[in-house]
Amino acid sequence: MVQAWKFPTNWSTSELAEGRIRSEQLFRQERKEEGPRAFEDVYREVEPRVREALELTDNLLNLDGQAFIYDPTIWRILRYVCAPPVSEEDLWTLVGQKFRTVPADLSDETADVIREVLDPVRFAWVADGRVPNDTERESAVMATTALLALELLRTRRRGMASKRQEAEVAEALEGIGYLLDSQRGDIDVLDVLDRGHFSKERKVAGAKCDVPIRLRDGRLLAIECKVSNGPKNSWKRLIRECGGKSETWRQHFGTQVMTVAVLAGSFDLSCLERAQNMDGLWVYWQHDLKALTDFIETIS
Repeated sequence: MVQAWKFPTNWSTSELAEGRIRSEQLFRQERKEEGPRAFEDVYREVEPRVREALELTDNLLNLDGQAFIYDPTIWRILRYVCAPPVSEEDLWTLVGQKFRTVPADLSDETADVIREVLDPVRFAWVADGRVPNDTERESAVMATTALLALELLRTRRRGMASKRQEAEVAEALEGIGYLLDSQRGDIDVLDVLDRGHFSKERKVAGAKCDVPIRLRDGRLLAIECKVSNGPKNSWKRLIRECGGKSETWRQHFGTQVMTVAVLAGSFDLSCLERAQNMDGLWVYWQHDLKALTDFIETIS
């Protein structure tokens, strides 16, 4: 006898639009409550590190490998003296090695990479080979700190939002009797995760999954938690990231896996409709997790 599988809900366009509007309202409310204080706090946190980087390199006039010997982590700050700021991935590619702290044998090369793309606007004195005056230096500190604080705030927002989503999903699952699995190994076969259990972030068939769930009928429900700050960003978060992982997991597990994106923030309506038309991918809202748990409870 062939088992008749139950599947998550496919929402109508009007239902997707309604959920989208509510999600955006909550996103705007959260930003208003956060206010400018969040940026100010991060700014004040990183400003001393920017000043330290300039002092360590004699206002960038002596930016060489010794800076990274003295402080192997200062590269995280010095990325932002470049125009434009150099990403971690770009720096690793240019140097030829990924690192958390600059290895001693790569200190000179790392300094060369950064020195070659120093911002000539903020640090005009470097090209002139002179010491900056107080006004130039303070302006450079302020501009560099603002760049770094903005990027750090964005990164922290994404991380905090994702962790909050994962925690709310876990709480909802525990509320319907699912148990948290304590194992941390990769999930390459379904039976690694017991039925009626879920896990925190874990690799599933080689790709990280925020909350993998082993349903009581034996299938795997892979939850991806996604926050988008705008319609354009939503295509990357939902179609490229969730859709890409869904395809990877389906290639490995076939129809034994379903992928659900739990969403918060701002999403383009056509993006939501496109996601629902992808094989093995469904969408739910963080503000309405009961709809998700209602589906899970129908699985026996």
